Amino acid sequence: MDRLLFMKVTPARIRTNLGAMLLCISSVVLSCAHAQQSDVDSKQLAILRAKAEKGDAQAQSQLADAYFVGMLGLAKNEVEAVRWLRKAAAQNLAIAQYNLGICFAGGQGVTKDEVEAVKWLRKAADQNDATAQFILGEKYRDGEGVAKDQAEKAKWYRRAAEQNYADAQYNLGVCFARGLGVTKDEAEAVKWYRKAAEQNHTAAQSNLGVCYMFGQGVEKNPAEALKLYRKAAEQNHAAAQYNLAHLYMDGEGVDKDEVEAVKWFRKAAEQDDLNAQFKLAVCLAYGRGAPQDKVEAYAWSGLAAKAVESAPKFRDQLSRVMTPEQIAAAYRRTKELRAEIEAKSKSTGSKYIWSESILVKPDLKR
Repeated sequence: MDRLLFMKVTPARIRTNLGAMLLCISSVVLSCAHAQQSDVDSKQLAILRAKAEKGDAQAQSQLADAYFVGMLGLAKNEVEAVRWLRKAAAQNLAIAQYNLGICFAGGQGVTKDEVEAVKWLRKAADQNDATAQFILGEKYRDGEGVAKDQAEKAKWYRRAAEQNYADAQYNLGVCFARGLGVTKDEAEAVKWYRKAAEQNHTAAQSNLGVCYMFGQGVEKNPAEALKLYRKAAEQNHAAAQYNLAHLYMDGEGVDKDEVEAVKWFRKAAEQDDLNAQFKLAVCLAYGRGAPQDKVEAYAWSGLAAKAVESAPKFRDQLSRVMTPEQIAAAYRRTKELRAEIEAKSKSTGSKYIWSESILVKPDLKR
């Protein structure tokens, strides 16, 4: 198998909850320029503003939320949101410090400043805010606002992981698997992958499957690997889809089924998994698990050629048994596939998402 182990650290994700979803929906419904304000909204806003102006930190944070997403009849105004956040953050309110850090990191309502972002995220992290701890670990990983530091990265991941923050548990597992900022320990990696996997973290399920497949930190168990790959693959995790496809193609831990293998290679390929794109191309070229289609094979191998060493040679060999018309059609198809994949990747949303305090019940807050 060309690539079974997939250990890419997840991109930074800010905590979301039911309240956040409700607020985002509300911001779409309300007009960006002049939001419609009901009598109820007007009364709620008046009460909230009065408390905020008297120095109530929670009210200041909530007023910032209202400005950030356009609630309570207010037009969306990130600059005004930041103004109120500063007041609440200065009173040591963790959620305000966290959101202010996110604003500086994303340049929302303020000039982007990664150093200032880290300053406020650290204040929230020091108050044991798990999301702030996780993002701070990301900052040390990427060298944003601080110098890259593997040990600091692992330290903040661990603090968030110990609060059952799934992304941090997964990333800490990667640290132990690779020996990044900690002593390499495959058994410890399995421990943290398992904790995240039990929270339905797809990347953790996929990596835990790898551990079972190769006996890394745990006794080798292809059947358990298959189960974990399938869980993650069915939730659209590309690496798990690729790994699951290989098991079906090779008949390892499951009855050999090339049709099923091609199905999963295709799903991963459509998510821009380059190895899956190449394997799909090979299957299509030789009619394994799908009808032979040289045009599609050439197109998919073209996408994979930028990173898979075997792809350019394979495509050159394939071109020798294709007509000029087929090759021209394959080039057009390559452009179509690339456009489709890029369109999907752009729809994933912003890296930084607001974490609000309005409409959040204590039992819903993560």
